[in-house]
Amino acid sequence: MTAFKAFLKNRTVQQLVLFTLCQNLLWWLVGSTAATGHPLAWTAKGFLGGYGVLLAAGYFLILRRQFQSHIGPILVVAAATLGLLAAPHDHLLQLFAVLLCIFLVLACIPRLGLQSVYGLIVFSVLAGCGVPVILFFLRNHYLATQFLIALIPIIASYGNFFAPYYVHPQDWRWTLVPPIILILTILVLPLTWKTVLAILLVSGYWFLNQHITQRYQLVTAGIVQLLIGFLILR
Repeated sequence: MTAFKAFLKNRTVQQLVLFTLCQNLLWWLVGSTAATGHPLAWTAKGFLGGYGVLLAAGYFLILRRQFQSHIGPILVVAAATLGLLAAPHDHLLQLFAVLLCIFLVLACIPRLGLQSVYGLIVFSVLAGCGVPVILFFLRNHYLATQFLIALIPIIASYGNFFAPYYVHPQDWRWTLVPPIILILTILVLPLTWKTVLAILLVSGYWFLNQHITQRYQLVTAGIVQLLIGFLILR
């Protein structure tokens, strides 16, 4: 019992749980946008929920350990298994579910060069679309234009918040590129107080992130990303 309490009090474990929760709330929030279909079966919800939890926890460890984690890839592989079970009769969705898992495992191999701008782009697209697309398609059996447009700023948010783990620019001015891209995608949406607040959060995060210690940057990114997602989607 003492060992279990010590485990729960571990800062890394606490951050992993909070980060995983934020990522899954964001995915399910996005996946429910413009949904008109029937509710998912509990089995599909369970497998998809488990997939999202293991996936987010896996890449939290991978990114936190600078792609040198041993546990992270194991969690990602386990997530792929649940992703296959979430859509047992749709092979295209199954392929979509395992793409991010495959990428994350390959990204841990430095020789492949996926810890780069290219890797960031691929990660952003797959992480921003993965669970939301699967969730939306399982509920509606089609992909709506309104839903796909809503994914654009979410994909850009992954490019912004996770850029430091893939790209290490020598010139600080390059760090302005991801938040500018995210702000431009938000400006495509109708201008309301929520989108203005989201833009202010993006700008404020860029400034504050320079003063946050590295051990708290990833969980902070997850929290701010969820807040921005809530603002631009609701």
